[in-house]
Order: sequence, then C-alpha cells, then structure tokens
Amino acid sequence: MRLTDIDLRLLRVFKAVAEVGGFVKAQTELGISQPAISSHIANLEQRLNVRLCNRGRQGFSLTSEGQQVLTETNRLLAHLDSYATRLNEIGRDTEALVRIGVVDCLVTDSNNPLTVAIRAAKGRFANLHVRVGVYDYLDCLTELRAGRLDIALVGLDLDDHVPDDVEAKHIYDEASGLHCSPDHPCNAATDRNDLKALLQNSKISAHSFLSNPIDEALDIRLLDENADVSQGNIESTTYLTLAGTHIGLIPLHYADFWVRRGELIELAPDDYRVVSEVHELRLKSRLHNEAASWVWDNL
Repeated sequence: MRLTDIDLRLLRVFKAVAEVGGFVKAQTELGISQPAISSHIANLEQRLNVRLCNRGRQGFSLTSEGQQVLTETNRLLAHLDSYATRLNEIGRDTEALVRIGVVDCLVTDSNNPLTVAIRAAKGRFANLHVRVGVYDYLDCLTELRAGRLDIALVGLDLDDHVPDDVEAKHIYDEASGLHCSPDHPCNAATDRNDLKALLQNSKISAHSFLSNPIDEALDIRLLDENADVSQGNIESTTYLTLAGTHIGLIPLHYADFWVRRGELIELAPDDYRVVSEVHELRLKSRLHNEAASWVWDNL
C-alpha cells in the first residue's frame, strides 16, 4: 500500500499502544481517549487487512502479524525521525528561532492570539526566525518530543488531559457545531426529535482525534477510510458537508464564511454545540531559548 499522512499517524498510535501494552495505558502517552485509540487501531487493521492485537478479557497482546508490523513500524519511524532531524539542522544558525506547530484551521479564529504574539516577538528580537507548521494533535506531540517544535497550539475536549511530559496552558475556547448543506434532509426538520432521528441515520464527519462529545447515539466517524471519501481534518470534513454527503462537526469561526453565504446551516445550536479548549503545549524537559519562552509567556 502507498503510505499517507493518515497511515503514519495510525502507525504512531499503534506503536504507542504496543509499547505500553494496551489501549487504556496508551491514553496517557497519546493524550487521546480510549475509544479514539480503539477506532484508530481498527482502522489500521482494516487498511493492512490483518489483525494486529488481541484485546478483551484475556488482556492485550500482539498477534504474530502485529509483531511484524511493530518491527517494521519502528524501523520506518526511526528512519523518518532521523531524516527530519538532519533536515532540521540545515540552516539552524540563528539564536532567535521559534518553531510552532498548530492544528489546522485555527487561523480563521479571531480569538487566536498567535499572529499578534509573533508580530510582537518580531519587534522584540532583532534576529527572530519563526517557523509555523500545521499538524494534527498526535503529530504535534511527536514533533515536540523529537525536539523539532518549541510550542504547539492544539484543541482539547473539556475532559481531556495532556500527557505527563507536556506542559499545557489554556489560551482560549473554540466552539464547534453540527452543520449541513441547505439540501440535506436534516435542514428540513422542524422538531427536535425529528432532527435527532435524521441525524442518527446520517453520515457525520468530524476531524482528527476529536471524540464524540455530543450524543453517544450519533455515529461520528473519525478518519473513516471505508467511506467513499475519507476525512482527516476540518477542511476535508467541510468539503463533505458542502457536498451534502455528510453532516459536519465544524468550528463556528471556520464555517462562518459558508454560513453567511447560505451554503452551510448550523443545526440546533442549543443541543449540538461543543467547546474545545485551545492550549499551547511545550515539553517539560526541554530548555527553551529566550524567544520561544517569550512567545510562550505572551500567547
């Protein structure tokens, strides 16, 4: 199979689960919920067409195929990390270097202070170099731990906890809501119960590692590689929603452009809005340069 960014993320989840010995233990390492981890492992098994691990009352264990996949995964990720580190060293001759990772589509949120902080830092540090990369939540953790990021901006559910080796500071809140296209059947529902019934029979797309904070009866799909079209981030979820094939759980600030044009409709805000806390993260064990520390303090 041809490796994609999604495959690499799933392999990193599998590596963490295998190394700590189970889905529950991996929550601390990955900073995501056990149902989300289970969903990602099942997705990887479907993509590879093998059973990677045994789970249940007998406890967690890798299958023989799972052990082979882990061996190859360790080789692949070690090679990629080494390669990325060597690339990262090229041109690193400035003392005022700040490397920031963000999850996708935060740039449209007026509450996001990153641009203001970078502008202020540029005025304070004469030789400032700033690199900003867009990653998903798990890749932000990976890049922080590998020393390739100084700071990461990510969204967390209200009940989520960051891993023990990471320091987190709450910056602001991001609200999301369920959206549909004007011609979607859910848009015609006038009764709350009718809408819920329609939602239960609809394809609902969410992004990245977002768990289901709305209603357990609703089947929110994450990284659904079995669908006709897969989704792994806010932008691709929005494509599916605009096309009318899916209901989308989309941040309000990102959906606003299409809402004002009448191309997206938010469904029952009082029932289905959710709030993510946007945090800045950095590794506790890392010594940060003056510029990175200043940006951290002023976000």
